[in-house]
Amino acid sequence: MDAGNAYGPGRTINVKDAMPGSLKRVGDWLFSEDPRRRIRLAQTGLALSLVMVCCGAMAYAVGAGFARAIPAALWAVASIGGIGGAFVAIRAGWSQRLGDPSLTLPQIVWSVACCAAGYVITGPMRGAVFPILMVVLMFGMFGLRADQVRYVSAYAVLLFSVTMSLAAWLDPHTFPPLVELGHFIMIAAMVPTVSVLSGRLAWLRQQRRDLASALERLRDLARHDELTALPNRRHMLELIDNAQERAARTGVPFCLAVIDIDHFKLVNDDHGHAAGDEVLRVFSREALAAVRTIDVLGRWGGEEFVLLMSNVNLQLARQAVERVRLQIESMLVAECPAVHITLSAGVAEHIIGEPGTATLQRADGALYRAKEQGRNRVACA
Repeated sequence: MDAGNAYGPGRTINVKDAMPGSLKRVGDWLFSEDPRRRIRLAQTGLALSLVMVCCGAMAYAVGAGFARAIPAALWAVASIGGIGGAFVAIRAGWSQRLGDPSLTLPQIVWSVACCAAGYVITGPMRGAVFPILMVVLMFGMFGLRADQVRYVSAYAVLLFSVTMSLAAWLDPHTFPPLVELGHFIMIAAMVPTVSVLSGRLAWLRQQRRDLASALERLRDLARHDELTALPNRRHMLELIDNAQERAARTGVPFCLAVIDIDHFKLVNDDHGHAAGDEVLRVFSREALAAVRTIDVLGRWGGEEFVLLMSNVNLQLARQAVERVRLQIESMLVAECPAVHITLSAGVAEHIIGEPGTATLQRADGALYRAKEQGRNRVACA
């Protein structure tokens, strides 16, 4: 029997195809399904892997007779417990309530302390601690602010200076003072260098965030009206083009309404432009409250607005705009209680194949008819 068709004709079971789903479930269980939490757990998992490697090196030191078994075992428990505890706290979501959900600073502080303890425990092998310490400090490049990096560096230099001094004083045979002085000079030179590089990287990272935020604000300003916060003319044209393409592809209808505030010039003339701006803001808020969440209201220019209504025919669109008209007719502007606002609107249903601008022109023609018929009404193309 063909192994590939052991379950019958046309049915092939591929073990490799089945594995990714199982691996994904294990990955989701271990690292969570939340993207940000997965990144934090991946970083902590990498730190935990480094601790495991260090535990292997510590086991070698014990086997070679450079370190005693009990202090080494206690060191391994403390090292794994500290980083493992951080992993559990992040995975369980307990760290979400903290200012640093990644627990980067506590992990680095704990790891530096473990490095100092490992320096004493490993005796003749203590030189291996230095590259590990540098790797620990480099983790700060990806999660700490520049000032935090400086504090951690000062803490590392101070902690190792105390550790080396006590070791040289208590056990000068294993830790010759001149050798410890040389080691301290090395630490005092390397750690600040890493601190400067980390601080520089942190500054560049902050600059990148600020630039991304500024670009996002510029993008938002380019797509929205500053006064009303509604989509502006350019963005509305993009949305109308998208609706036109979707209608051509799926046959789902849409309608456009061109809305104009009646006698808006009189508001500016009689009450000032500040009052006119407030009327536009209140109008936008009240009009949005009267339309569906899937519809888009945009400011077309001046006191003119465009309403894009998806998946509706002309009759339903007219009813929707009529609800807006009634909402605006009863609208009160707290800053200008003497102002009474109405609107005129023209509605057109998109015809498959015509440009969106053509639908807008037909809606605009209906708007002019509504004005000619006395304003405060809705007319259809």
